[in-house]
Amino acid sequence: MAKGIVWVGTPFILNFENPMEFFQPLVDEGLEVRLDECRGQMPEEDVIKCLPDVTAVIAGAEPYTARVIENAPHVQIIARAGVGYNNVEIPAATARGIVVTNAAGQNSASVAEHLFGHMIGICRRIGWLDRGIRRGLWREIQPALRPLNGMTLGILGFGNIGKAVAKRAAAFEMEVIANDIVEDKETAARLGVRFVSLEELARRSDYLTCHVPLTPETTRIIDRGFLESMKPDAYLFNISRGPVLDLDALAEALRDGTICGAGVDVYPEEPPDFSHPIFSLENVVLTPHLGGRGEDAIRNTLGHSTKCILDFFQGRRPETVINPEVYEVLDGQQE
Repeated sequence: MAKGIVWVGTPFILNFENPMEFFQPLVDEGLEVRLDECRGQMPEEDVIKCLPDVTAVIAGAEPYTARVIENAPHVQIIARAGVGYNNVEIPAATARGIVVTNAAGQNSASVAEHLFGHMIGICRRIGWLDRGIRRGLWREIQPALRPLNGMTLGILGFGNIGKAVAKRAAAFEMEVIANDIVEDKETAARLGVRFVSLEELARRSDYLTCHVPLTPETTRIIDRGFLESMKPDAYLFNISRGPVLDLDALAEALRDGTICGAGVDVYPEEPPDFSHPIFSLENVVLTPHLGGRGEDAIRNTLGHSTKCILDFFQGRRPETVINPEVYEVLDGQQE
């Protein structure tokens, strides 16, 4: 009989021919691993149906609300296969004694590379030029193209991903400024990054990229007022969490020339409303929330989530626990 059941909710594994290879350490530990319902975006009811006898979860983007947690009586750990965990109701999990972890730092390189794909795509107008030449245009589509070299890159959120972005910006000889509530001055000095106020970040950046976690303080941190304080020839990129950006305000700013262009990988609601004005604009690059889905990032993320569960069942505290206060609850349950 298995020591426990691990349900895998993230659909990332479907990209690989032999997904069970990621979870062999769990099988070796005597755990049963279920992959049959890994679909990512799922309604509460479907998640609940998957969890009645499950003891551990490798979570994708599916919701772990208080209701889901209440109907998962045996779950002891939720290992989020990603950095963000706004789909997990942390207070409810903590009250139940459920350990929640994430995979911080495991997809930083992939997200940073995706950002530069957006930056080059929009400033060199690659999508627009591709569509034009396919229509038989040539001289008509030879505009002056914006460089990265020598431009100022502003990074909002200087965590693992922000630092990975700064490293890559050096290759383009960009000046890098950053804003974060926690200023890692040692790393900033090593990477040639200067911390500035939020106002100066908006005012000075030629390219501004957002890499903050979703919190009450960061929700819609980029609003109409923020956009109006940017340069009219500036570009904005959001590869972090959808709700940190007011998408309506961005669409308006792109239409009326408040800023020059943008790149968006994440949306306030996912899947998004495809009738939103943002989808009709030519001066924005749009992708479907896949910045962290490079093959190496998926391997790193799933490997880390597997290790978190393995550590938990072997009596060790996982490395990236989101709710460390849960151990007080667990200690109280053992008394």
